[in-house]
Formats: sequence, C-alpha cells, structure tokens
Amino acid sequence: MSYSTFTGSAVAANLHSCSNLSKGSIIAMLSPDTKPIESTISELIQRQAQAWETADSDKLIADFAEDSVFIVPGSRFRGKQQIKAAADDYFAQVTETKITINAIIFQGNKGAVEWIWRQRNKETGELSKVEDAIIFELDQRKITYWREYMDNKSQ
Repeated sequence: MSYSTFTGSAVAANLHSCSNLSKGSIIAMLSPDTKPIESTISELIQRQAQAWETADSDKLIADFAEDSVFIVPGSRFRGKQQIKAAADDYFAQVTETKITINAIIFQGNKGAVEWIWRQRNKETGELSKVEDAIIFELDQRKITYWREYMDNKSQ
C-alpha cells in the first residue's frame, strides 16, 4: 500500500471537495480514487458505535486485531475472544444502548474519540449516561489498542 501526502495549498488544489482543511493540514490518501484516511477512521468509529447499539459482538470485534488490547476502568481484555466475551457479558446486562459521537481526532496510527453513552440496566430499568473518551491505535486498519476513560459523575 502506498500513501501520497499533501500539505497546505496542495491539499486544497488536489482535494477541493474537502471543506474542513486548514493551512498545514496533512491528509494521507491511498490513491486518487479513494477516500481520505479520516473518512475511513470515521467509518470505523461509526461501526463501533453501531455494534454496541445493536448488541452485535461479532461486528464489534471485526475491527480488532487478533492480539488487540481493550481496556475499560477496572478491566483489561486481550485478544478478540476476551473482548467478545466482555461485550456479550455487557449485552446480557443492559439494553437501549445509544451513543452520540462528539469528536474524532486522528493522527498517524493513533486516535481519540469523545462520545456520550446511554444505556438501560435490564434488571433495574435504570437509565444511565456516561461521558466517554477513548484512545486507540491502529495497525493495518485494525484496532490494536482501545482504552476508555469514563465520567459518569458530571451529568
């Protein structure tokens, strides 16, 4: 896979359809016929949100590398099987998961997501909301590291 990199006014000249570029921005392209890397990352994050919302652990782990690490406060899961088991355990306990993506930041192979997570506890019926920030890393377009920092106090 080869990448071409454009900067500054060359971006504007070559990618006139991209409206959110500032002077000095860098966008990596696979080829002139493909979408910017940023679009691919946005789609990956959208898929992750949708997998959680639809309780689909198979779709969830599809974006993860075999030896990936998934960390949430108090727990660490290694590999697709452990991540899938943790997701299935979560899906057994909650329903009505809704995610609102506020921001996606990506540079090189690292990124961050800020989203708001809402869910209903199946046993108690309680609805909860958590502000969640995620740091992630990719290798060959697969998630190798996913760490969540959750704030459920400032609502």
